[in-house]
Amino acid sequence: MSGAGGPVTPQQRPPWDLRSSRPLPGPPPPRRGISNGAAVALGLSFGAVLVVLVPLGLFAAVLLLRFVNVPPEPDGPPLVLAHSRLQGTWQDDDGGRLVLAADGTFSATDICGDYTDAVTGDSSGFGFPSTMSGTGTWESGVYASRDGATELSTEFAPGRVGGQLVARGTPGSPLLWTYVGDPDDGELCVLRKADTEP
Repeated sequence: MSGAGGPVTPQQRPPWDLRSSRPLPGPPPPRRGISNGAAVALGLSFGAVLVVLVPLGLFAAVLLLRFVNVPPEPDGPPLVLAHSRLQGTWQDDDGGRLVLAADGTFSATDICGDYTDAVTGDSSGFGFPSTMSGTGTWESGVYASRDGATELSTEFAPGRVGGQLVARGTPGSPLLWTYVGDPDDGELCVLRKADTEP
């Protein structure tokens, strides 16, 4: 075809033809990543996992520390001692002495122990003395909470301060002992029989 302006070829479009010879762009490529809703769900799931795992981790750490840092105990198994076997003189490592009489009274001279003031609630290892001197009364018993061992209870006159000791060892080499203050501190009070009558 020809006209007054000559043939029109694809390379020579008239000025009023605004069409481009380049192809139109297609739809934009899909965006990579996750949607806002998915991100929120993922964050909530992660938070829930942390809420469960963090306490479990702390609990496991506490148990591990308990097994690694086991408070010390004297040698020998829990021991049952008859009332008559408790009577006599007991001595601690620093020379303190506890004399238990058959009538249920005692005298003490600088004897170690884990003592509690029944009036104030103060106790040894927490601002209260861990050695005592004086007189008072004593009694003994066997308790399942002490692994079946004999427990000796002392009460200083006038009945305000008391303490407990637990029997351990062997019949031929008995001892009375307790932790002083917090058991995790590892401080022990150990009394051995000064008179070793059978």
